[in-house]
Amino acid sequence: MDSIRSTQCSSDTVPPFDSTAIAVRRSRGPQTAEGKARVRLNAVRHGISARHAVIPGVERVEDWEEHRAAVLASVAAEGALEIALAERAAHAVWRLQRVAAYETYTLAERQAIAASKNDPVRFAPRPEDVDKIVRYEAHLSRQLYQALHELEALQARRQGRATPLARLDVHGLPEAP
Repeated sequence: MDSIRSTQCSSDTVPPFDSTAIAVRRSRGPQTAEGKARVRLNAVRHGISARHAVIPGVERVEDWEEHRAAVLASVAAEGALEIALAERAAHAVWRLQRVAAYETYTLAERQAIAASKNDPVRFAPRPEDVDKIVRYEAHLSRQLYQALHELEALQARRQGRATPLARLDVHGLPEAP
């Protein structure tokens, strides 16, 4: 019976009711437009996988617009679908530049922690950074080539040329004469 009494709570051992803690556990994020705008970029760390073209405070909208216009002009996109594919290609190139910047940053970070100029740690990012860089670069390169191939096929159809049903990219083989 003693053990039963020791497990029972007395009124002074019961924690007080905390409505704030309950509200925090039930919270599903901001409800207002202002709140949503304020927290929309909370999770951005390196920007490689960001959905938005421009990361505020890191990149400039003017640079993105200039880049976008240059890509659209270089592929001579006409019509809504061609423009959409050209914009997808522009976004992939923009994000690939982020991957290169992230790789440069990780190498600079490693050089800062190296013990000497001959320390091999200076010449390679951490393994987890290498995995991230390789994965995102491959993903973005596929997105870029897919958008460019679709755009090329669409433009060929618009110009009355035959388009292949399937595309095959082979890298590293010599070009046929």
